[in-house]
Amino acid sequence: MDSINKSNPWKPQVELREWSYIVLHHTASETGSVESIHEEHLRRKDKNGNAWLGIGYHFVIGNGSGMDDGEIESTFRWKQQLQGAHAGVADYNQHGIGIVLIGNFENSPPTNAQTASVKRLVGFLKREYGIATSKVLGHSDVKATECPGKLFPISEVQQQ
Repeated sequence: MDSINKSNPWKPQVELREWSYIVLHHTASETGSVESIHEEHLRRKDKNGNAWLGIGYHFVIGNGSGMDDGEIESTFRWKQQLQGAHAGVADYNQHGIGIVLIGNFENSPPTNAQTASVKRLVGFLKREYGIATSKVLGHSDVKATECPGKLFPISEVQQQ
């Protein structure tokens, strides 16, 4: 890994995509990892019956059950600067960075480590890609869903 990537571990090695939004999600499950979500998403099909490419998010943040608590892992979609498959709305998939935290935030809030990590990641992405605070959204801001859950500290994360 070169020195640029040591100071910027999330910088992809390919040409950057135009990003306009950050869309925050929860898995609505108590356990998970990039690999387990990828396997689950490979089994899904879109509305036309086409198989998904795998994990629809760009980043996953662990809760200590499947990944270390607060661990941030980028997915192939981020590394290759591919559109997401996370928002259920084309514009937000095309131009929105999808971040999912392992957990069900309808039942309990993210761990302290997850909250610190998502704030750090969102702050970095906002600065690096010029994303306005008003464009850091919960999934429920773009589609009728409970995601990322009533106990997710959205306003706290947006302010990073």
